Amino acid sequence: MQLIADAHVHVYPFHSPQLVLDVLRRNLVAMDRDAICLAFLAERADCRFFADLAQRGSRLLDRPVVADRLGECLVLREHNFPDLYLFAGRQIVTRERIEILALTTDVAPADGLPAAETVTRILEGGGIPVLSWAPGKWFFARKKVVAGLLERFSPGSLLVGDSSLRPRCWLMPVLMKQAIARGFGLVVGSDPLPVPGEEAMIGTYGFSVDAEFAPEDPVRSIRTILGHPGFRPRLRGTRGGALKTMRRLFANYRAGRRHKDTANS
Repeated sequence: MQLIADAHVHVYPFHSPQLVLDVLRRNLVAMDRDAICLAFLAERADCRFFADLAQRGSRLLDRPVVADRLGECLVLREHNFPDLYLFAGRQIVTRERIEILALTTDVAPADGLPAAETVTRILEGGGIPVLSWAPGKWFFARKKVVAGLLERFSPGSLLVGDSSLRPRCWLMPVLMKQAIARGFGLVVGSDPLPVPGEEAMIGTYGFSVDAEFAPEDPVRSIRTILGHPGFRPRLRGTRGGALKTMRRLFANYRAGRRHKDTANS
């Protein structure tokens, strides 16, 4: 069974839910029109799209949609669109300022805990921990933290994650290469920034895999697939060039400054 997925999806409070889901499905189908569409949320502590959609469904989208909840997954069925399996997930920023994703769970450790403790708690809660690459966060002192996590945890218990924010010209980080060579699974995703217009990025970078997927029990099924040591999907879509990525990051920086200035005024 062919699956197509974006493993790093953010939906921010100012986003249009309708637009997000339309863009996500359109972009996933563009990568593989015959595959089952999956998306993994990586919500910040101040976001609750999964919970809102589960509770409000059609009222949130202001149009008819069936949102069947199967554990930590919503199966969205809507006329003229392919079914979408939307998995709950959280993004945690650790004490060392490293990003770790907790996929297939809406209950995750708080920000600010040590990285190793964060991974352990995600595993104890049944989620899938992903050591997520982010610009500048695998360098210098934090590089040692990343290396330490890859030594402490084994393939199958921890995944590494890539992002569309790594420009095409930027070679795969050495630690990521080493982790994959040792059998750590790799997942990738669009990782949209909290800036208006970034909705267009959702579903543009992802992966596909041919695997036994059980639609009636999607959470257990995908945990088994992603938890297999040496998980090697086919990367799909594209990352941006250097100039486009710099523009995205600069827009995010400006948005953060404006938010800080507003809060201090």
